[in-house]
Amino acid sequence: MTDDQYWAEYSNLQRVKHELIRRYLGGWFAKLGSWAGKVIYLDTHAGRGKHLAGQLGSPLVALDTLLRHSHRDRLLQHCEFVFVFIERDKENLEKLKGEIASLGALPPGIRIHPVSGDCFSELGALVASLRSAGSAMAPAFVFADPYGFKVPAALLRDLMRAGRVELFVNIIWRELAMALAQSDVPGMAKLLDEIFDGPEWRTRANASDFDARADQAINLLAEKIGARWKTYIRMLGDNNVTRYLLVHLTNHDAGRDLMKESMWAVCPDGGFYARKTDDPSQQWLITPKPDLAPLREWIVTRLKRRPQRWRDLADTLRVEVWRDKHLTDVLRQMRRNGEIKASGYSGRFGPSANPLIKVCVTPERET
Repeated sequence: MTDDQYWAEYSNLQRVKHELIRRYLGGWFAKLGSWAGKVIYLDTHAGRGKHLAGQLGSPLVALDTLLRHSHRDRLLQHCEFVFVFIERDKENLEKLKGEIASLGALPPGIRIHPVSGDCFSELGALVASLRSAGSAMAPAFVFADPYGFKVPAALLRDLMRAGRVELFVNIIWRELAMALAQSDVPGMAKLLDEIFDGPEWRTRANASDFDARADQAINLLAEKIGARWKTYIRMLGDNNVTRYLLVHLTNHDAGRDLMKESMWAVCPDGGFYARKTDDPSQQWLITPKPDLAPLREWIVTRLKRRPQRWRDLADTLRVEVWRDKHLTDVLRQMRRNGEIKASGYSGRFGPSANPLIKVCVTPERET
């Protein structure tokens, strides 16, 4: 967007979005950079690089994450990092190039490709080129942050199939919800068919509740795109109603785990939502503690069926919102309370020992 009003604003929602990118890429660069040989960060709507007050936009957040990484030099010895910044507006792109140039000479092993054009046309051409050559895309993190709600599922599916690709997609839910509500408007159904890659939205994204319908839409999109894992955060507008959703899509367990860790870091009280009205400069004086009572019930339910190894519980937990650390904290507390017993291990009670855990019928404190 070229509107200076947009670039003058930097709300808590933008801060959270950029903090998620920074935290996730900090781990993703280190993990992929240790073996891949080449990794790609691709930003579909790169913008001009900085907000008017100096806050970094997503392209510079990604680049800055690598430049400031504690293992940067070691990673650059073994891996090439390619940053592709697509921006349709030429004025924005020139400003972005200027911001990049102001950084001076970048370390060897970092390549930057600013691209002028429509992102979906560019991505379509990329997929077609890879397919024609019979080649796979290097491991990539693609941040799709469109100005509207039109995000074609078929293209994103082709992109994920092109290689080890992860997507971080901004779904402009308010506008998409309006489109779903106005599907009888001429041409709207055809557009929704393109977004959802078929007509299933008619029966699978039709809940009467606004947020429940958002869940349905994300589930359908993830299925159509072919992502094993979907992790998302709700971004609330001025009236505390969901404005948009940031959705991470991956087929890799490690990616799911890392994004959950990142979201818990920016939402320490749980819930995976951010408010626009919160002060972006506010720091947590006391880190909020999540309510882990539902996790305790989750554990009890599974252990009542049969005793389980710790790591089996952790693997099953991946589909839930809680972190491995939460599981560790709750299991240790339950053992202290005499709610569970564990066997088949020596040393510290923890995930590395992988004890067999069973629930006590009558709570009894263990020594």
